[in-house]
Amino acid sequence: MSADFGILLAEMQADFIDELPERCGRLEAQLMACERGQDDALDELYRQVHSLKGSGGMFGVPVITTICHQFESFISEAYERFDKAAVAQALAYVDLLRQVAAPSGRDAQGVAGIEKSLERMRSDHLRGRAAVLVVEPSEAMRKMYQEILGGQSVQLVMLDSGLEALQRMLHEPFDLVLATRELPDLNALALMAAVRESGGRNSDIPAILVSSNPAPAPAYLRIIATLRRDPRLAPALRGHVAQLLAQPKLK
Repeated sequence: MSADFGILLAEMQADFIDELPERCGRLEAQLMACERGQDDALDELYRQVHSLKGSGGMFGVPVITTICHQFESFISEAYERFDKAAVAQALAYVDLLRQVAAPSGRDAQGVAGIEKSLERMRSDHLRGRAAVLVVEPSEAMRKMYQEILGGQSVQLVMLDSGLEALQRMLHEPFDLVLATRELPDLNALALMAAVRESGGRNSDIPAILVSSNPAPAPAYLRIIATLRRDPRLAPALRGHVAQLLAQPKLK
């Protein structure tokens, strides 16, 4: 990186941090619109959080990306019922974003404190459920997974991109990943190789592949099962998730 580019990036990052309180104010105003039941208010809230997440990555403030990933998951699940309790929880995410505006919110101790708060909020929100990341480009298959797993104690996060799944898994903890082997951008084997090598919070996550490809996955990827798209898929998947839910840490 050239010295001039480094200086420019630092200036852009400083401008972004200076604008952060204003953007947090817009998020709070949007939350009030959600509480009033204003049409499309939740869609606009999600758009603002998504935009802020992208800016955090662009300007080198990864803690903002981490907060916004979890905030997005919360909004996605709250679509059916965004009541006063949901507003209060959403405001807690905005409070964490405000902390980042101060230098103490971006040093090692501050980031560790924010991550601890996020883990506590995640645990309170899940209430014993397992967080399952589904990576599947087919809308029909995503709907089928929703039907298969909807009755179990899980929170489903649906994505259609291996690259987006990798980004989420580097910033947000999950209890299980279910991925089709054949993804258009980053296939599931490459996805799991990157996650295992990352040494991050999901590096030991249980993983299930769905594929018509009979070739076994490399052992180092530690895939717990490869399921075929046939009539046995639904009961097999329910069985694996039931085993996951039976683990003491998720009770």
